[in-house]
Amino acid sequence: MDFRRSGQLDERRRRVLRDELAQPAETESADSAPAPGGGSAKGPVRAYCPAVLTERQLRVTDLVPVRPLWAVVAILLAVTAVAAIECVHIHVRTLDLGSAAHVTALDAAQRGSVAAWFGGMLLASGVMLALVTFGIRLHRVDDYRGSYRVWLWTATALAWASLDATTGIHDALGLGLARLAGKSLDSGSFNAACTVSWLAVYGLLFGTIAIRLAIEVWCSLPSLAALAIGGLLYLIAGLGVLDMLPQSGPLVDSVVRTTTVLLAHVALVSAVALYARHVYLDATGRLKVHIDPDKNRQVKKPKAKFKVVKADSEFRPATKPAVAAEKSASSGPLKFGAAASNQPKAGAAIAKSAASSADYEDEDEDEDDDSLGGERLSRAERRRLKKLARRDGQRRAA
Repeated sequence: MDFRRSGQLDERRRRVLRDELAQPAETESADSAPAPGGGSAKGPVRAYCPAVLTERQLRVTDLVPVRPLWAVVAILLAVTAVAAIECVHIHVRTLDLGSAAHVTALDAAQRGSVAAWFGGMLLASGVMLALVTFGIRLHRVDDYRGSYRVWLWTATALAWASLDATTGIHDALGLGLARLAGKSLDSGSFNAACTVSWLAVYGLLFGTIAIRLAIEVWCSLPSLAALAIGGLLYLIAGLGVLDMLPQSGPLVDSVVRTTTVLLAHVALVSAVALYARHVYLDATGRLKVHIDPDKNRQVKKPKAKFKVVKADSEFRPATKPAVAAEKSASSGPLKFGAAASNQPKAGAAIAKSAASSADYEDEDEDEDDDSLGGERLSRAERRRLKKLARRDGQRRAA
């Protein structure tokens, strides 16, 4: 069945076909090239913009607070969050509620509360920062002993600490250690044995890693200071668990314990973050290093010693042959032939000594810039004075 065709449409179709055939090969190759979006001109088109590509995405090192302002802001935000959690904890403890089970999540002293989850999140962020630091320190060329591996141990310790802060698994660990030690559940000191057991294990393991970490972050003073503060706060929290701190009431004791633990978490994560910033700046060549310009400056030796030595060496070669001639003359009567035969030898010795001293002095002229009588002389004047000194020595020898 034939359809009607409009003359204008046929003419337009023929004109478009003629234009396509008249296009050069370069235009066709340009049209056949793949589009910037990822597909060809005739194929499917990418549904996302080029910002989704790998080179335009955020890297892991972008999470490190490089600018000092952002580092300080992050630490202050963490401290503010701790203060807010403690304020809510105090408000919940002071309220007279019929059922305390509804506000357990807001009680910082309870397991599984907001405070516990916040501490776990802080330590989990410390795990990420430790892995970032490990990835950068891995490529340091002068680390022959492989000290960068301490960051793997640090990441593992922080991961366990995050789990413990959220779930309180240290109590189960203390129970198992007390049972292995032979403690009975009915004994009155069983709870104390559990507490001492897990504190001793944590102090041994985490203390060893902390000492090794302090050696690693020694070059970064802010990181070392934060690590020292965190270790001190953990020590105070351990004393609070053992009831070795002064008692001031249930509310004050709970606030002091929870605040100390949370601030210790903040200090530990801050130490890892500050050292990650230090390592990143060092790897990118943006770390400011103080160089003392006077340290490598060489101290020049005084020229007085060289002047004295040279002044002595000028006259020694000329006086030695004269002394030898005087000894030969005073040794006794000699035959005329022998004396005549010895005279040329003495003259040859004097000439040889004078030539050697001249060569020695010419070499010293190029090396040192000496002066006679405390005044600086030109090279021609020095040579003239040395010639006069040699002639004087020859006259004395004759």
